[in-house]
Amino acid sequence: MRRSGITLLLAAGLSLGLSGAASAADMLVKAPPPVPLFDWTGWYGGVNVGYSWGSSHATTDSVALGLTNIESVRHDGWEASVEGGYCWQNPATYVACVEVRYDFPREHSSPTSGTIPLTTLTYQNNVDPILIGPHLGYLTDSNHMMWYVAGGLAIGEIGGHAVGVGVGGTSTANPGSVWSAGWFAGAGIERMIDQHWSWKVEYDYVRFGSNGATAPYIGTEYALLTGSGSTGSLGGHAFDNIMTFGINYHFGAH
Repeated sequence: MRRSGITLLLAAGLSLGLSGAASAADMLVKAPPPVPLFDWTGWYGGVNVGYSWGSSHATTDSVALGLTNIESVRHDGWEASVEGGYCWQNPATYVACVEVRYDFPREHSSPTSGTIPLTTLTYQNNVDPILIGPHLGYLTDSNHMMWYVAGGLAIGEIGGHAVGVGVGGTSTANPGSVWSAGWFAGAGIERMIDQHWSWKVEYDYVRFGSNGATAPYIGTEYALLTGSGSTGSLGGHAFDNIMTFGINYHFGAH
């Protein structure tokens, strides 16, 4: 009788032990380890590809006729860019970064036509921006996803060339490019792929306030005679919409 009681106690203990072990195994299977929080503090650099579209002004002042022609010149195309900066994460879910980005190649417009009496004008403008400013972000998904706004200083080269053709022949204005300052504003998302690499998507609106690059017309066209004081101004009041997709490497991230 005593032996039967001991046997029953051992069986009950074994059953409880196996049940506890099974429950623990279930917990290990059903509860994966938490994703570690990510810290964005540190230097980073990367590359982007994208598409931009916008316009700028082209202006011809004909002193001989006392007339001015102003055209809106559209420019768009594919581009690439390089960028670099530094981020601070503090407190846990907020990030502030300072970034410099250069977009290339120089964005050229298609030829755009304008007219003054007896003269056909053809303009081609260009824009080449550099963006400098902060990114202010909010973190989600265990700090792996950053939603941010951006803005700051836009500087770059703007300009182009113009050709006037009429009964007197041809005159050209070739001011090249001048440096101009403006501003930009944008927004984007960036997500970490692993401890160092991330992908990002960003939209930016870029605006320059300058009247553009100006040069005298040189040639034989009557309305734009050399020495008359007639000028062409290219790339004035330029703006751009830029959509980019990029990859960054975070050197100090962990």
